[in-house]
Amino acid sequence: MHAKAAGVELTDAPCEVVIDFVFSRPKSHLRKAGLAKDAPRLPRPDLDNMAKAVLDSLNGVAWVDDSQVSRLVVEKSYGTEARTTVRIS
Repeated sequence: MHAKAAGVELTDAPCEVVIDFVFSRPKSHLRKAGLAKDAPRLPRPDLDNMAKAVLDSLNGVAWVDDSQVSRLVVEKSYGTEARTTVRIS
């Protein structure tokens, strides 16, 4: 598992989590003159649902239960390359 390989240890202490979802913009959003006027400003999936999936997936890996998360910062945006970054402190 990537989390364990990265040195993440199971804790029962309160945690702060920052999640950054970056989506690559579809080519259909781009025109020769730049971004299409009707292109969405943000990616479609609901932010709360994406965060819930990440938090649930870390149960038993980073923490005992995601109810231990005392602070949560979640962002989504378009970028040149798709990625998801999770920071736990």
